[in-house]
Amino acid sequence: MSVKKDHFCTCRDRECPHNPNNSDEKCCSCDACVAKNLARGEIPSCFFRKVKDDLSSLSEFTIESFVKFWNENNGKN
Repeated sequence: MSVKKDHFCTCRDRECPHNPNNSDEKCCSCDACVAKNLARGEIPSCFFRKVKDDLSSLSEFTIESFVKFWNENNGKN
C-alpha cells in the first residue's frame, strides 16, 4: 500500500483502512469514512478538528459528543 501525502484529510488515524492518506486505493476515501461513521452513529474526526485541533478531551465521536464539543469550544478553530 503506497502512502498518499497530498490529501486534505486531517485524520491522524493511520491504522484506519478508510483514511484517504493511507493509499491510492478506492477503498480509502472520505466517502468510506463517512459511511462507516454514520453507520455507527458517529462523526469523522475531521469535523471535530475543524472546531478544535486538540481532541485529547474526547472519548467518543458520537453526534451528541460533537454537539457538546462544539458548544464547549464555541465553534472556534
